[in-house]
Parts: sequence; C-alpha cells; structure tokens
Amino acid sequence: MSGHAQAAAAPRSRASRGATLHATSPGVSSPAGRGKVDVLIITAMQAEYEAARQAGLASGAGGPGIEHWDEHDLGTSAPYLLGRYATEGGASFMVALARPTRMGSVATAPIVATLVERLKPQCLAMAGVCAGNPEAVALGDVIVAEMTYAYDEGKRLWDSFEGDHRQFMLVDRWVREAQELCPADLPSYGEACPSDAALWLLERLLAREDPTKHPARKRYFPADTWKTCVCSLEGGGLIARDGARLSLTEAGRLHIERVICDDVHGPSRLPFQVVVGPMASGNVVVKDGVTWRQLTNWGVRTVVAIEMEATTVASAAFRAEVPYWLVVKGVADHADPRKNDRYKSFATRASAEVLFKLLGRGLATIGRSPRID
Repeated sequence: MSGHAQAAAAPRSRASRGATLHATSPGVSSPAGRGKVDVLIITAMQAEYEAARQAGLASGAGGPGIEHWDEHDLGTSAPYLLGRYATEGGASFMVALARPTRMGSVATAPIVATLVERLKPQCLAMAGVCAGNPEAVALGDVIVAEMTYAYDEGKRLWDSFEGDHRQFMLVDRWVREAQELCPADLPSYGEACPSDAALWLLERLLAREDPTKHPARKRYFPADTWKTCVCSLEGGGLIARDGARLSLTEAGRLHIERVICDDVHGPSRLPFQVVVGPMASGNVVVKDGVTWRQLTNWGVRTVVAIEMEATTVASAAFRAEVPYWLVVKGVADHADPRKNDRYKSFATRASAEVLFKLLGRGLATIGRSPRID
C-alpha cells in the first residue's frame, strides 16, 4: 500500500489531551495515514471513543498497546486518531479510531463510508455499549456479534410486523477467537469477593429476578458458597425464605437501595464474561422490556444484544469489500423500564479492552498477519 507525503506542518502537542496525542495539520495525513491502516475502529459516542483511546494505550514500556495516538485530518468532517499497536509477540498493526457526532446508524454511516474509502482498512471494528438479553447475559458482560441484522427492516402492518432481514455473519475464525478469549487479565475484570456476592444477590431480589436461574450466579457463588451467603443474609434480617423462594425484607430493601444510591459511578471491576451471539440493530433506544420476545417472534430467537450501529458497520464492510468486520459491545442495561446508566461506564471500558485483546489475538489467524518490525 502506498503512503502519502509527510504533513507540511510539524505535529503539535495537544497538552490538554495528554502526552499520548500528537496532531497533524487539518486535512493532511502523514505517511502512516492513508492506505496503511489495518483496523478502523468506530465508536458511536464520545465516551466510547475516549474509552477506546485509553484501552488502546500501552500500560508500560514494551507492553502490548499503542505508545501514542496521532491526530489526523483535523478540521474535516472525519477526523481520526492513528496509532501502531504492538502485540506481546513483537508484531504490530496500525489502528485508526474515529466517531460520529451522535449515535445511531444515520450519523454513523457517513463517517464509516468516508474513512473506509480514505484509509482502506483490512478490518472495520466497533466498541461500545448495548442492551443485553437478561436470559443470556448479565450487566457488564461483553458481547461479540456472531451475526448482526437490522431487526426493524421489513413491513409493519396494523397488527403485526413482517421482517425482511439481511444478516451479516462474522468470519468463523473470529468467532472461534472470541469464544476462546479469557478476560481475566483485563483491567476491568475482577473476581467477586463474599461481600460482592451478597450485594449481587440483594440486587437481584430487588429487581424481582430469580438469582438461582441468573446467568451470572456461578461467577458470584462458586462451589459451596451459596448456602453460606443465604444463611448469613437471612440471619442478618435482610432476606426471608418461603420454601425455595427468597425475598427481601423491608430492612434488606432499604439496605440495597441505599447501596445502589451511593454507588453513582457504578462498578469498576466485575467477573464479566465474553459472550458470542446474534446482535440486532434498530433505530430507537429500547426501554420496553418486551422487545426480546418480539425478536423471537420475528425470526431470531437467540438474540443476545440490541443496539443501533452494528449492522451499519457490518453492511459497510460488506459493500465496500473490507475483508473483515468485528463489533464488541458491553451490556449496560436490559432494554427494560429499569434502564439506567449505572453500568454504562463499566460496559464502555470493558468492551474496548476486549476489542483490543481480540484484535491482538485474531489478526494473525484471519489471513492477515500483523507486521513484524
């Protein structure tokens, strides 16, 4: 791939953005710009963009990650960051990072199309947040889209909906990499201690969920710890038992509501899992609690995530003949009336961390090896 001429003006430091950013002149790219990008990462919101920028940085000298980001095409409609990601094995690949000015497919499509044409990436990727199916995933889990489609594409009748979906499948080797990826070494991952488990149990009861059937139960209660915790909470007057049914006492309700109220920033570490499954895109933010059943009736019963941009990314990759696409999103809510932003920050960070780890593992297995410097 041919590079472009060096920017006429020397890069200037952006002190307000930290020492990890450098800039090029508006509308001009350095030789590392056009035609030299392996991965183009798009985020839908500024918070997701900042999380991806931070997650891509190397944590120390010689560690995996990007030493610094360079700013390109400032002052244009599609500015982006560029950095060389070094893997633990000594290989590297070029990463560009960009975002639209608002979320959703309408805003995302133009910047994706512009930068795909400009940078000719080998992989088009996305990190961010989504709503997760409560029957399959927990808040904070990270979902890799095995397949994506626009669930609201079709014909709406007065009493029903007839879907006309076009599905985009993830390359099978990426699916395998995602299925085998362990997040335990990532900064956002943390094993649950007994106090974490107790709070998790109380929070599930407050949400009127059955903790014994919850997809995250085993992460919080390994081996024989369940009985010990239940007996402790019952003895402390926070929960009551009616046969096999657990419920909060008034004291328990007040206690967990106080804990949640005080935890305005949400969790910093969780025993999250990486889940691979279908991701459905729509043009509205969902908070109704019934869309999961509708998706089953409309043809895909195993959907694990709902969001707004994944299909735009996959469709753009398909139509522009980008060899690979990859969408990784963290579960911030369950698309029901309880929807709030308490887990949003965590889900944003965790998804970006998983994306970079997956890129570092997967690029060598999909037919394009990272460059060895």
